[in-house]
Amino acid sequence: MTQSNPQARPPRLAIRLSAELKVDAHRLTGTTRNLSTGGVCVETDRPVPEGKLIRLTLFIVEEEIEAEGARGLDLTGTVQWVAEGDRNYAVGIKFGNLTAQQQGALNNALKAIGEPQG
Repeated sequence: MTQSNPQARPPRLAIRLSAELKVDAHRLTGTTRNLSTGGVCVETDRPVPEGKLIRLTLFIVEEEIEAEGARGLDLTGTVQWVAEGDRNYAVGIKFGNLTAQQQGALNNALKAIGEPQG
């Protein structure tokens, strides 16, 4: 994909963050596979229905433990796809209706994390 293609998806960073998904009255926990300004892939132990609007919070993880006192990054998105794996589910979430503050925090987090995966 080229930069001139308006349909090109934003570069993704391979990053493992702790994630909490709020789906209706349920809360699921998981771990991110990758993250971009456009969305995130989260591994969970249960599937989430495609098309479902969800709220999610991402937390920095240090040595397999959520960073103490770290405030999560609260985002909203829609489930675009779900894939079943050997032990879990991969859930693709497209971010939507982010406030300027949320978008800025996401951009800052991505800059701090590093380079996109190839």
